[in-house]
Amino acid sequence: MSQNGFEDPHGDEPTQQVYIRRRIFALLALLLVLILLIWGFVSIVRALSGSSKNTDASASQATASSSSAAPFSDFTDRASASAHADNKDGDKDNKDKDEADNSASAQASDNAQEQKKEEDAQASASAEAAETAAAEPTQEQRTEDATASETATAEPTEEQSPAVVSACSAADMAVSLTVDKNSYGAGQFPAMAVTYTNTAGTPCAVGGNAGTVDVNIISGPAQVYNYAQCNAAAADPAEIAAGATDTKVITWDRSLNVLGCGTKRTIQPGHYWATASVNGVHSKPVRIIVTG
Repeated sequence: MSQNGFEDPHGDEPTQQVYIRRRIFALLALLLVLILLIWGFVSIVRALSGSSKNTDASASQATASSSSAAPFSDFTDRASASAHADNKDGDKDNKDKDEADNSASAQASDNAQEQKKEEDAQASASAEAAETAAAEPTQEQRTEDATASETATAEPTEEQSPAVVSACSAADMAVSLTVDKNSYGAGQFPAMAVTYTNTAGTPCAVGGNAGTVDVNIISGPAQVYNYAQCNAAAADPAEIAAGATDTKVITWDRSLNVLGCGTKRTIQPGHYWATASVNGVHSKPVRIIVTG
């Protein structure tokens, strides 16, 4: 209660705080005591464990000392001699083993040297084979070289001149002439086929300076038409193989070119005779009938 007769709602607060503090201190003291007890217990256990281990170690050392207190209890002269003999045998075995190892090492070294010699010989043989293969031409190269040689042999050089083919003559050529119709009416032009055959066993040439293909037409004794007169263009020589035949067709426009190549005059109806010639070799005359 306060002096004014009213109850102070906070009058007991200091007392409660003091109580709480005391409890906290008590709990902390109790916890510290427990920690000290646990630590002491652990220390005692560790001390006891270490003492037990030391006791066992001492007992083991004592046993070992007692067992070694009577040295050479089993020793006899005979055993010593036996041990000495064993040592000699061991030394002999070791010596034999060393000699065997040395012999094996020497043999292995010899084998290695022989193997190296064989490998060197094989490498040398391989190198020689490679050099030989590189030096010798392959089958393809030999074929190409042979082809090039044959081509060079087949083709004439500048110094070599091709063989000259002689012009066809009456001794090695036959000439014939045929017409396409038996008679021709008004406005129809005769077509004449000149055929020449190489009857010799060697080629010959037609044209050039030796002559050309020509057709000559007459009416009785009078000259009417000559093909070469108005077609004098020079032709290159044409080679005719042995036994070969060639044909040239010449069409007559029925003009009287004996009066000149530019004449406009044409023939009159009647009978005409045509003869072909190739390189000066003549055919048999063929009759041409013009009816209109």
